[in-house]
Order: sequence, then C-alpha cells, then structure tokens
Amino acid sequence: MNKTINQIALAVAVAFVPWVSSAATWVADYSIDADATYDDNFFMGEVEQDTVIYQLRPEATLSYVSPVAKSQFDARVALKRYSEFDQFDSEDPAFDWKNSYRTERSTWGINFGYSENSQRDAAELDTGNFDSNSIVETVYVNPSVSFDLTERDQLGISLNYTERDYDTNDFSDNENQSIGLNWQHRINEVLSSTAMVSFSQYDADRQAVSANQTDYLQTTVGFIYQHSKAMTINGSLGHFETDSEAQLFFGPIVLVTDTESSGTLLQLGVSYSYEKDLFRFNLSRGLYPSSQGVVDERDSVGLDYEHQFSGRSTSGINISWHNSDSLLDERETVTLSPFYRYRLTEKLRLQTTYIFRSFDRESTATEVESNRIRVGLRYSF
Repeated sequence: MNKTINQIALAVAVAFVPWVSSAATWVADYSIDADATYDDNFFMGEVEQDTVIYQLRPEATLSYVSPVAKSQFDARVALKRYSEFDQFDSEDPAFDWKNSYRTERSTWGINFGYSENSQRDAAELDTGNFDSNSIVETVYVNPSVSFDLTERDQLGISLNYTERDYDTNDFSDNENQSIGLNWQHRINEVLSSTAMVSFSQYDADRQAVSANQTDYLQTTVGFIYQHSKAMTINGSLGHFETDSEAQLFFGPIVLVTDTESSGTLLQLGVSYSYEKDLFRFNLSRGLYPSSQGVVDERDSVGLDYEHQFSGRSTSGINISWHNSDSLLDERETVTLSPFYRYRLTEKLRLQTTYIFRSFDRESTATEVESNRIRVGLRYSF
C-alpha cells in the first residue's frame, strides 16, 4: 500500500505543478509568538517538580488563491527553553503545504507536512510517558479527490500516509497508511446523509524489543444537519475490526501473538457561531495508532466556547476528556483551559491562559494533576 500511496501522491503533485509555478501573486504573512509558562508539575508525577517554559515561535505563511486553485505553505520553528530542565531544550521546525484544485465536477487536493516535536508534548494522549526527552519526526502526505456524481451525490477517495520516527528506543517507529472511500447524499436543503469505509495498515518497530502489524477496517454511516445558518449538527455510527500480529524479542527467542478485536465507532458534533459567540461540542469513539506499537481505542469529549466582548477583547474556555483503552494500559486525561485575549494594537495581541490537567493511569492506580499559567504576545507583521 505504501508504494501505491507514494505513486498517487506523486501523480497529484505533478498535476499541481503547472498552476502553482505559474501563479503570479503570493500573499505572505509573518508572525512571531513569545510566551512564558509556569508548570507546577512538569513530569506529571506524584512528587511535583516545577519549571518555567520559555517559547519563541516565528512563523511565515505563503498563500495563493484563484477561482479554481488554492495553495498555502506554512513554515515555523518553536524554540523552547526550560528553567529547571535544560535537557529538554529544543528547536522544533515544522512545515505544512496544503493544495486544492477545483474543476467543474471534481476537487483535487494534496497536503504534505513535516514536523519535529518532543514526544512528551503528546504524552497525555499517547503513552503517558512524561519523563522521556525523545524527539519524534513526523512526515505525512494526504492526496484526495472528490467527484460530484449528481446534483445531490458526492463521492470522495482519500489516501493517507504518516510516518513517525523517534531518536531513542523508548518508543516504536511506526507507519500508518490508509485508503478511504466516502459518499455524501443531500436529501434536502438542510439534511445530508454520509457513508464511509476505510482500510488501514499500521506497522511499528522497536529495535530488539518488538515488531507489530495491525490491519483495521472502519465503516460508518451518518448525517449532516444544517439546523440554521448559525448551527450545524453532524453525527455518525459505525463498526471497526482489527487484526494484529505482535512479535516480542527475548534475545534469540521470538514470541508471536495474534489478536483480533471489533467494536463501535461513534461521532457527534455540534457547532454554533452567531455574532459574538462561538460554540463547539464533539463526542467520539475511534481508533488511534500510538507510539507503543499498538492501535488504541479512544473515547473523547471536547467542548469549546468563545465570546467576543469587543473588537479587542475575547475570552473563552476549552474542555476535553480522553480515555484510551489499550492492550497495554488504560489511561484517562482531563484538561480544562480558560483563556483571555486582548488586541493591544492592530498587530500586537496579548493572550493569557490557565491550564489544568489531570492524568490517571489504571496500571498504577494513581491520579496526578498539574497547573499551568501562560502569558504570551503575538506580533503579526
């Protein structure tokens, strides 16, 4: 499948070259973020250790828009310094290039990306390992195409390839590749039905420790309901099946195990945007390819609310809950994050955030918490 995805991605990329290279005008935006964060439990342990995190993130965005084509290239680097734990200091570059091209009956797209990040930044949702200073390199390519079959029916095909490599052997280098087919039918002006089927293959390798392969199939049916201009409700219900082969290395001995599982997929989303208020709610149950060499089942609930007091002043809150059910462990995370933004000048913005985190790992039967206070400035050139 990897070879197939790369060939299709290359073909789509070649198709984009003529209009991108001939684009006469690109719009450029530049910004820089600087913030300081106090964390009272940096390692999310029972014995709390605090630190101050300083971050500087310059970013540049180049975009091109025409009646039929869109292209946006975003490049950034995050410079992080820790007052108490300089072994975690890092310079994390990243870029994303997103492209779409519209014909009379079809829309073609291809997205590329690369990033370097500290693995501990994803520890809450991934392994729960907050002590590692491993750096993960992530590469992705996602070509897609959708066809307008009729005035009411749309068929889409998507390919996704993601590769994650770690600079230590604390985690499993992994690749996840998938092909998906989705269909949408507009029943009337406010209601549409959806259906999706995808097949994925996840390969993970941890040198001298384990090698795993998981094939998984997902199917869903759902709806999109445009309740009003301000509110949209969407949902889906489905089924998944996984087939995993795990190899554990004990010197010259290799232990091989095969595991099959199945379960329910669920997604419900509500979005509301009207005048000065923005509200989003999402409930989901799905699969997550982790850095532990396994594909986890995950339940998630998210709620975001934002209110604009004036043209300069905005406040809101983000709330999330995640429960990951893995063959290796079960983990639960709760995050509560109120924020306030104020535009000091046309180009300079102040943002303050409080972040409460709770992490519970079933294997140790311990729940740990942390509090973060962040103050930052964003300057747009």
